[in-house]
Amino acid sequence: MAGKLNPVLVNFLVAVFCGLMFMWFSHSFPDKTRIAADRVSVALSYPEMPARELRTLVQTLDNWMMERGTLHQRLHGLELENIALRTALQRSGAAPPVSTPGLVGASVTLRYPNAWWKEIRVNRGSSHGVVVGAPAMSEGFMIGRVSSVGPEHAWIELVTSSTFLLAAVVVDTWDLGVINGDDMGNIWLMYMPPDKEFKQGMLVSTALVGDYLPPGIPVGMIWGPGEVRDGLMPHRVASGARLTQLYNVQILLSGESP
Repeated sequence: MAGKLNPVLVNFLVAVFCGLMFMWFSHSFPDKTRIAADRVSVALSYPEMPARELRTLVQTLDNWMMERGTLHQRLHGLELENIALRTALQRSGAAPPVSTPGLVGASVTLRYPNAWWKEIRVNRGSSHGVVVGAPAMSEGFMIGRVSSVGPEHAWIELVTSSTFLLAAVVVDTWDLGVINGDDMGNIWLMYMPPDKEFKQGMLVSTALVGDYLPPGIPVGMIWGPGEVRDGLMPHRVASGARLTQLYNVQILLSGESP
């Protein structure tokens, strides 16, 4: 019939309209969009749970088979290193470090493209002991800090976010500064005097911040100086973790042993 609408065209127009409405709603109500995304993710997690658990089991078995041959050697090396460090601390008269809080493993479940260097969401929350302010780590380096927590998930603000601020220290020189990101994947150590020189590769770790963020957590290594601004020179810090490939993280739990 000449007056009959083409079903393909109707479906296309409906899809375009729904997409535009979703973009408007996401831009106008970002908080509600995040809540809706969380609820949809929780609802969809149940149907995919068997396949996800099977994949985790296969990956665990594969990793166990690959690493079993070298596990004892690595443990022996760590024990020797631990003994050497404790001996050095005793000789220098420094107090031994406080027991490291426990770690909970978490998988990254959401990372928005338009906020790639700002935040991630993981599948562990308050029911697992996660609290706001707890540091998140990957490959032994701090990659962010928990910014909000739900019962079964948590949002982590990344060290590359421009709103991320963290007191840090250059371990070799004990110079204090502030870690800050730029939303483009870079990490900077701010508020350094322009005449201060650091060697490339010097370790930068957390300073004493609070109950949930103990000192001494590695953040990265000095990469090189930036441009002097307002009489101060920032220094770029290279993360020891692969921030472009965050699939799993570990979150420190307060008051527990690892």
